[in-house]
Amino acid sequence: MNIVTAIDSMKGSMTSIEANQIVARVFTDSGHTVKEIAIADGGEGTVAAALKNNNGQKITVSVEALNGEIVSADIGWFPAEKMAVIESAAASGIHYLDQTEKTHPLHTSSYGIGQMILAAAKMGAKTIVVGLGGTGTIDGGIGLLHALGVEFFDKDNRLLPVKGESLEKIARISKEKLAVEMTNIHFYIASDVTSPLLGNKGAVQMFGRQKGLAEHQIERYENSLKHYQKIVTGKRESVAGDGAAGGIGFALRTFLNGTTHSGLTFIAEQAQLEKKISQADLVITGEGKMDNQSLQGKVPVGIARIAKKRDVPVLAFVGSFEGEPQLFQEEGLSVIVPIIDRITTLDEAIKSGKQNLENAAKRSLELLTLFQK
Repeated sequence: MNIVTAIDSMKGSMTSIEANQIVARVFTDSGHTVKEIAIADGGEGTVAAALKNNNGQKITVSVEALNGEIVSADIGWFPAEKMAVIESAAASGIHYLDQTEKTHPLHTSSYGIGQMILAAAKMGAKTIVVGLGGTGTIDGGIGLLHALGVEFFDKDNRLLPVKGESLEKIARISKEKLAVEMTNIHFYIASDVTSPLLGNKGAVQMFGRQKGLAEHQIERYENSLKHYQKIVTGKRESVAGDGAAGGIGFALRTFLNGTTHSGLTFIAEQAQLEKKISQADLVITGEGKMDNQSLQGKVPVGIARIAKKRDVPVLAFVGSFEGEPQLFQEEGLSVIVPIIDRITTLDEAIKSGKQNLENAAKRSLELLTLFQK
């Protein structure tokens, strides 16, 4: 049997690459042919997946994290295509938040992402893929833009610090010092969400609380972003993807003419996923938690939709499942298999995730073998 594995990472437990390797080993040991596809949706693991699927070069640079510390960030570099792949989370990841004032959205910046973009541009990149998942900032991308030379001024023509608290004070924006390298670069925005900048599904109302905004701060912060949008575009608009990564999607689109795509689309195209699925007898995917929100386009559902077009059955391994099975079957997920086989705590489940996945793969293989006899 020809099998494609394209399993998303299970947070805190294993990467996409590790999950694929575990399942592939179980099935190849029984004589099946397995093609492993590293998967990501624009968040953590996007650079690793791109490098795994296409054998690029990993370039490490030093950048400023959202908490002001200097950290190492990896860039995926593909010299033949003159393409660079970066993850916003490497500099502005939610994992840098520590519930202190220092990492509150009012005081943080996406500056380090701009440093990664500038480094990629200086390497000669003509296309820069910017993965927007897993960020902890809500600065509308002004930090990123300032790293590239854009300046923001208040009503008294004073240069503003590029932090979330400055959004409501912006009166004038200057692009005069924008790095010349930005002129001929195509920015491919790889987003894991389709949120607009504003509104109940936007950067503040949908994601602000998990990034540190208190309930009483939501309205004012929303108005700050609304003011910023008006200064930049002169109007109120609702564009899917603008709210990704705390408004970085908006900044890349409006200042750098970026085009927005799903993160999965980028990986799928790069890895020729649809072609490989069309040649398969079975697709195996999965993620840590699957629920009805997964139907909005998370990795396993996106893969199932591709497989459904080719009439290829899909098996999904998940850490937990909370949803209506019929809805997932309609999307092409033939069988959903929770990997936990006993009562356990979340911490224990995460620690034993790799073993649980291997056990689940073996049980599923036994069932498949039974029906093939």
